[in-house]
Amino acid sequence: GRLGVYESRGDLQLVVDFLRPLGQGALYEEFLRLKVQLQGEGLFDPGLKRAIPRSPRGIGLVTSLGAAALHDVASALQRRVPHVPVVLAPALVQGAAAPESLRGALQGLYRRDDLDVILLVRGGGSIEDLWAFNDEALVRMLRQSPVPIVCGVGHETDFTLCDFVADLRAPTPTAAAELCAVPTQEWLALLRQQAERARSAASLRLD
Repeated sequence: GRLGVYESRGDLQLVVDFLRPLGQGALYEEFLRLKVQLQGEGLFDPGLKRAIPRSPRGIGLVTSLGAAALHDVASALQRRVPHVPVVLAPALVQGAAAPESLRGALQGLYRRDDLDVILLVRGGGSIEDLWAFNDEALVRMLRQSPVPIVCGVGHETDFTLCDFVADLRAPTPTAAAELCAVPTQEWLALLRQQAERARSAASLRLD
């Protein structure tokens, strides 16, 4: 608003042009506007969500080469599924050039036919730091992904528009890796269980 003077009485006035909720700036208002728009178009429809494969042939990973999220995800995948190949598509995750960089990285992974899931990750930050993941074109591009997308952007309390359109939202980058990678030990335990059942069935048949 602005200050004004009511001359006939000499009163000082505050003339209000518009109001904004305390602590919620222009970026948050834009976030809410875009969320309503895209939700109205059906981009966040739960019926569009695809199941995350329990045993992917390959995992695509989009994040920054300098991000701590890269180390966290790589460590989790190496620990849980060292036999699954991971294809890294580096991208900027912050700043004005980040949305285009993220879209380019995803486009490169979309052209591959050896991936069953894509992880989109970065660490936490302010709404300004995470704003690239509210880019409308990026959100629409995630909906066009040929394989399921797991979004692990920020911390548990951080939400971006990419979280809503992704097939699965993970609270952290590490959780994103864990949600798409059943540990090798679990598969080996299942295999041992099936082998024991086969032996028992064969013994029963012979008896």
